[in-house]
Amino acid sequence: MKSERLEVIDLLKACACILIVWHHLVLYSPMANRVAEWFPLLEAFLLNYALMAVQIFLVVGGYLNAKSWASAVPNSAFDFFPRLLLRYQRLTIPLLVALSVAVAITALVRPYFDHSSLSNAPSLIQVVAHIFLLQDILDLEAFSAGVWYVAIDFQLFAMAMACASLAQVWQGLSGKGSVVRKAFGFWLILTLCSIFVWNLNPLGEIWGTYFFGAYGLGLCVGAWRFAGFKFSVRNFGLLILIVGVVAMAYHSRSRLLLAIATALLLCWYEANDCNAIQCLQRKWIRELSNASYAIFLIHFSVSLLVSAVVFNFWPENISANAVGLGVSFGLSVWMGRLIHQAIESPKPNWQRYLQWAAMFVATSTGVMLIG
Repeated sequence: MKSERLEVIDLLKACACILIVWHHLVLYSPMANRVAEWFPLLEAFLLNYALMAVQIFLVVGGYLNAKSWASAVPNSAFDFFPRLLLRYQRLTIPLLVALSVAVAITALVRPYFDHSSLSNAPSLIQVVAHIFLLQDILDLEAFSAGVWYVAIDFQLFAMAMACASLAQVWQGLSGKGSVVRKAFGFWLILTLCSIFVWNLNPLGEIWGTYFFGAYGLGLCVGAWRFAGFKFSVRNFGLLILIVGVVAMAYHSRSRLLLAIATALLLCWYEANDCNAIQCLQRKWIRELSNASYAIFLIHFSVSLLVSAVVFNFWPENISANAVGLGVSFGLSVWMGRLIHQAIESPKPNWQRYLQWAAMFVATSTGVMLIG
């Protein structure tokens, strides 16, 4: 039976969320330095490899975007700018909440917690850049960890929908073939360009083109069912594997290997008609998946506050620091779920966006005035 929920997607998002949160705990929290005396190998793994879970989010993001667009094509008109602005609202409303918290907590703990993870006091240009997701392009310091990903997500979505818009125009002019196939072709070209060219330039990390290889793999797998190709998704998985082998031989990258593996897993899931997987139908997996974006946004602020408390009262106590890491993770999940339910889940609109943008500006201005 086909599943109403995509359990594999829920599991991938939940696992990626956990890995990235722990990566940032190890990277930014002084508590991890103490606990590393007990678990040095675990710290090394989380520090060096856990961030690659971003590739999972990229592939899954492209997959869900393609399925959403392709399934709506026959029944609704495509409007590029309204769709793009809606995505901007969905991304930035919870982001503005998290940034407001981050700026406030950073100012609160600064007198008592001297650590490199604290950002400098905000400036007006930083505030404006964060609102419009331009902080990395303008080479400005971010107020929180992971803000770069939100900007990249928006760029990737814009690129994908620009291709879909071109496909709609082409379809309207030709009146032949499939609009999904045309979009698939554009996505495939950009994916190959990213894998073999753009992703090889580390200076391009501020642009979506650098990450389109992983995102585009998800787009292509997600659109496959709707494109009506004659050969099966299993054969498409084989094609992805061949491209992956060639790309790894051309320039080996562990992050690309994970993106290929995620795309192949989604091909397998599609080949099985997205049938329900009973062992994955767990409430905690579903809830963690739903709140993964909010958890991703808020966990840095939570870690900052807990780190400051532990640093001031039990800086040398390994047990206390280990408990602090656990508390940071647990509070991040709890607060992320609250933000998801109260802020992220309601339908976004410009009124709510402006309210939270004003809150972010007010919080930053207050911190700037206090000094």
